[in-house]
Amino acid sequence: MILYRPINGWKDAGRELFDMWAESNYCEIRDTRHNCLWAREIGDVLLYERPRLEFLPTVWNIGLFANTQHNGNNSYPWIFWPRRPRLLENMLTENLPTYDERDNESIFLGRIENNVQDKNRTQHDWSTCISLFSMPKSQSFYPYTQLDYLHKVKASKFGLVLPGYGPKCNREIELMGLGTVPIFTPNVETRYHNPIEKDKHYLYANNPEEVKDCIRNCSKEKWEYISNECKIWYNINCSRKGSFETTVKIIEEKSNA
Repeated sequence: MILYRPINGWKDAGRELFDMWAESNYCEIRDTRHNCLWAREIGDVLLYERPRLEFLPTVWNIGLFANTQHNGNNSYPWIFWPRRPRLLENMLTENLPTYDERDNESIFLGRIENNVQDKNRTQHDWSTCISLFSMPKSQSFYPYTQLDYLHKVKASKFGLVLPGYGPKCNREIELMGLGTVPIFTPNVETRYHNPIEKDKHYLYANNPEEVKDCIRNCSKEKWEYISNECKIWYNINCSRKGSFETTVKIIEEKSNA
């Protein structure tokens, strides 16, 4: 499969994952001046990786949407990815801590970089329900490196999920990959090609008090069940091999529909 990748933009997140596909000889990447990522041919399979729909082209044969979902014809949920797929992949070569080995109860580490995130993340004081919480309003300052952040997620039992610039965030993928049970909140997008389910892949809370209830009412056995299901889902949908195979499967299914 050939991917036609925009030459402008970021180098991490999905772009880093696609580079990993090419390194493993799953696909070939060709640079293009188009604003969107395409598979097979430009104009054929749209792989919409952007958080919002402002760069949406007018036509496509098959459209796969990673973050914001498009509800028109020939548009389907896709996969998503961590912020630094390579770092997380390296970390997952080690055994992950068990419930008893995780010394932090709950975590949210992030920052507010724009007005959309500010609106999405400040309707409640989420710091009141999370044991390790950091959310500075800054485009530059952040007290943790990506590796520090991932180690702290790995050492936590639960992770809070808030919307990002789009309705998904790399955070929920990182939580699931590391077996940290996610607690989703309102307006976080949950549509993927392979669905995620409440009480199987995540818990759900409308406000900080409900977050406390989720944690209080989640037994060790329930945590272990959700943590394990998260890791299975991650491997199928977000790992280097799984993400590519799932993408190819969707394209083949929709091409033959």
